[in-house]
Amino acid sequence: MAERTYHEFNLDPFQEEALDAIDAGKSVIVAAPTGTGKTLVADYLIEKAMNEHLRVIYTAPIKALSNQKYRDFKSQFGEEAVGIMTGDVVLNPTAPLLIMTTEVFRNQVITEDPNLEFVSHIVFDEIHWLNDEERGTVWEESIILAPPKMKILGLSATIANARNLVDWIKSIRNEEVALIEETKRVVPLEYFYYTKDTGLVDYDQLWHYYRQKLKNRTNDENPFGPTTHLDLIRTIQRDHLPALFFVFSRKQCALKAMELATIANYLRSPERRTVEEKFLQLFGPEIEWSSSTRQLRRLCTRGIAYHHAGLLPSQKVIVEELFLARLIKVLYCTETFSVGINYPVKAVCFDSLNKYDGRNFRPLANHEFFQMSGRAGRRGLDEKGFSFALVDLAYMEKSPPPKFQLNRLEPLTSQFRLTYNTVLNLTATLTQAQIEIYFQKSFAAYSYRFASDHLNTELVNIQKQLEEAQHHLCEEVGSFNCPLKHHPKRKDLEKLRKTYKALGPRKQSRVYGREMARKIRSWEKLLAQAPKSCPSQRQDTCKGLDKTYLTLKQQQQSLQTSLASLPEENAFLHEFEYKKNHLRQIGYLRKDELLPRGTCASHIYVQELLVTELIYSDVFPQLDDDQVNALLSSIDFEARKNDVFQRAAIFESAPIKEIVEYIQSICGQDSIRFDPRVAGLTHAWSQGKTFEEVQSLCNLDEGDIISVFRRTIDLMRQMREAVSDSALRIRLKVCMEKLDRDEAAIMEL
Repeated sequence: MAERTYHEFNLDPFQEEALDAIDAGKSVIVAAPTGTGKTLVADYLIEKAMNEHLRVIYTAPIKALSNQKYRDFKSQFGEEAVGIMTGDVVLNPTAPLLIMTTEVFRNQVITEDPNLEFVSHIVFDEIHWLNDEERGTVWEESIILAPPKMKILGLSATIANARNLVDWIKSIRNEEVALIEETKRVVPLEYFYYTKDTGLVDYDQLWHYYRQKLKNRTNDENPFGPTTHLDLIRTIQRDHLPALFFVFSRKQCALKAMELATIANYLRSPERRTVEEKFLQLFGPEIEWSSSTRQLRRLCTRGIAYHHAGLLPSQKVIVEELFLARLIKVLYCTETFSVGINYPVKAVCFDSLNKYDGRNFRPLANHEFFQMSGRAGRRGLDEKGFSFALVDLAYMEKSPPPKFQLNRLEPLTSQFRLTYNTVLNLTATLTQAQIEIYFQKSFAAYSYRFASDHLNTELVNIQKQLEEAQHHLCEEVGSFNCPLKHHPKRKDLEKLRKTYKALGPRKQSRVYGREMARKIRSWEKLLAQAPKSCPSQRQDTCKGLDKTYLTLKQQQQSLQTSLASLPEENAFLHEFEYKKNHLRQIGYLRKDELLPRGTCASHIYVQELLVTELIYSDVFPQLDDDQVNALLSSIDFEARKNDVFQRAAIFESAPIKEIVEYIQSICGQDSIRFDPRVAGLTHAWSQGKTFEEVQSLCNLDEGDIISVFRRTIDLMRQMREAVSDSALRIRLKVCMEKLDRDEAAIMEL
């Protein structure tokens, strides 16, 4: 049979299987390693739907990926056929192909947006984000609430429990869902650890070298020399570029790029001129550039760059474009660069195998390591891809490097979470019976039932084995009444008494002596009763079965503990009622009817209670537009650990504090996130200050400052949808325009 092709590409078997399932009208989940060609499946579905005049929604986890997809599809299908909806921008929202972040889709399905009526397919790119601690609930809610007639295409990295995920989707949607799994990479990957002393080695070679070195050392001094990122780059630069170098610190990304630039230059003169021209095209005359743009240009002209969330949007764009044009040979980046957008390289490097997760430092999870390593190996260009991890031998015992294994990938787990917004929207659109079904449909509830069934089956099996074993054992087995257990323990007691006696009175009175005496008394109590008289023949029979029986008892106890530790099956329903009670107390609900405040909050997706209370208070009329912007930017702002701000009293804080304390008194301390330290930045920007002047008020990265302004604009867009007061709507539009300018304006897509 002839190989199936798509746009002159010969399809791999898993791609053929996925396209056949789409042609058969099924929902499809594709789980495959990074770089194997999952995106082709989505491209086929979208082209097929467009040719058949159907509507499709394509969701992505991050705005950068949404913007990239919008540009790609716009060039393929034309500007009229493609729209985009993110927190930042809304363009052509009624287009047949609509790109959006997953949050926007979730908001549409939970409010039963009529625009979804004629959508035939929803594509969830990076569906394994369901596992994300902060945002995973968005994917789960979207899948539960997606209209039944809408077919799902989910694209996922390799996951341990893909079958569970698909079975869950089948069970809640009552439809056939095809699971297409591919475990092989088109370009195989090789994994190495690196130190200056060892060179490139595998895990076992690394430990062998370390132990031999320790064994042969002649003094207590550290026998290992330091290893830096420059050592690794020198080792790989001849044969393994371009490379991504993952560094789990923004500051270190820039510093390491600058360090490499002092000793390396990977571009020839014509390539350097191309880079210079790109910078002039994007940023205009050099006299207008910021110092960070100049610094980035100096690095890029040497084929070196860095990329993280703290860069200005325009700086991210130029780094990405130069990287795609193969003009960046070494890119230092944080892990966000591993999400979605296809930037293949020959090698991926890790500065460390530990990362800070917002609470503490921890080793990379298997799935994180393989997701990032998966960028290595360019189809059609490389025979192999390479993953290199930097190791510090001085910390091998204290913090040993993880041994990553594909067969030990962590399973996807539910991150389902209930917000007050969700409670309001469910109450507005579903009956009580439907709400109960909604919670039973969650991946959390499915996982509970799956785990509970599995554990109970195991327990029944263990119980049968125990009953079988008990036929051949007496009832005293495992207790100190059994000679098999009593006599060895008696011997241990005699040894302990001798040791205690040998201590002498002085040592017996010390802590370890007193502890020994306590243990002797305890054992004497256990062995006070003589063991049961038991014939030696019976003891021989028990001896063989005793260990098996006790092992089974331990397994039984472990399973019972696991079963008891499962969350309560109706936990979400109880939490729903609990939160509903809060909403009744603060005047958002009357029984199950949404009151005006409740209707308003149902359209706000960020700190909905605080925003609604501010709208209904007399706070806004007492503030000018710049102060309103400053206040709204403080809502849901979460500073990083070392962020510093100039103090500035922009607005009277007492009324806000009163509202915050009122909500917290009913809904708990964690119900509000509000940090007015950021208000000074937004106030200055709203007043027309330059970006450099705003920067002087804090130590935030440029991209973080822009993010504050864009989040504030997005919040005001939600507020305009939520309120009916035309004067407030007009005022919010004016406030948005004051922020949406110059560096903070959205780049043309």
